[in-house]
Amino acid sequence: MKKLALLALTAAFGLTSAASFAADTSAPVAIHKAKKAEKKVKKDASAQKAQAAEASAPAKKAKKVAKKDASAQKAQAAEASAPAKKAKKVAKKDASAQKAQAAEASAPAKKAKKVAKKDASAQKAQAAEASAPAKKAKKVAKKDASAQKAQAADASAPAKKAHKKHAKKHAAKKVDASAQKAQAAASAADASAPAKKAHKKHAKKHAAKKVDASAQKAQAAASAADASAPAKKAHKKHAKKHAAKKVDASAQKAQAAASAADASAPAKKAHKKHAKKHAAKKVDASAQKAQAAASAADASAPAKKHAAKKHHAKKHAAKKADASAQKAQAADASAPAKKAKAKKAASAAK
Repeated sequence: MKKLALLALTAAFGLTSAASFAADTSAPVAIHKAKKAEKKVKKDASAQKAQAAEASAPAKKAKKVAKKDASAQKAQAAEASAPAKKAKKVAKKDASAQKAQAAEASAPAKKAKKVAKKDASAQKAQAAEASAPAKKAKKVAKKDASAQKAQAADASAPAKKAHKKHAKKHAAKKVDASAQKAQAAASAADASAPAKKAHKKHAKKHAAKKVDASAQKAQAAASAADASAPAKKAHKKHAKKHAAKKVDASAQKAQAAASAADASAPAKKAHKKHAKKHAAKKVDASAQKAQAAASAADASAPAKKHAAKKHHAKKHAAKKADASAQKAQAADASAPAKKAKAKKAASAAK
């Protein structure tokens, strides 16, 4: 149909164009011919439409028949599925009925559960109300205990301060005593220094006297040899040589003794200085021990609860400090004896 319409339109367009082309020469004849041609085209088109309608009529009928068959099949399928739908509806109704029955059956249990919850909450509230006085009493007891502790701490604070002050004074006294002992030891060493110098001077004088005595002996021997010269000329020469050798030997001994005394003097001074330093170190060590004992006693005071334990610890620390001081004193007292012993050994070696 569309193709036929297009052909008709193209033919009409061609005719109109031809008519417009010949309009200048024979306009009325051309218009009449164009109208006739248009009529023919329209008739042909209508005829073609009729033919096309006749040709499409069986297809339309077949389409209608197919529609009727499809509707019939749908009706049959609906009729066939009707029992299933009814069964489904019945099943839904049964399920809803069963749910309603189950809800009705579980309603007492739910009510009982709610009642149990209410009872439990009521019991909890009663228990809380019953325990409230006990909690309050416990809080009051805690407050009273803390207040008593604070009062006891305040009451014991002056005693602790006084005890601490006493311990510090005791430690200071010990330190002063140890310092005095060190000073006494140093003063004793200084006091013994002139005696040592005098002894050294006496040793030098003694050596000089020995040298003089040996020289006198040599001179006497020489004079005796000169007196007996006529008789003992040969012996005189030998005696002079022997006397000279003796003089030289005695002079060498005297020089050796003097040099030994001079050589031992710096060692004695160094030993004296070392002894002073050692005594001072001992005093410092004893003072540090006493201070450490006092500080340890002060540090351990808060941890110990009973005053008896504190007193015992401080007594023990004081005993240790006294023992260390006594050891230092014994060392200081034995220092002169050790020096005398060393001197005796040196003199014996000479």
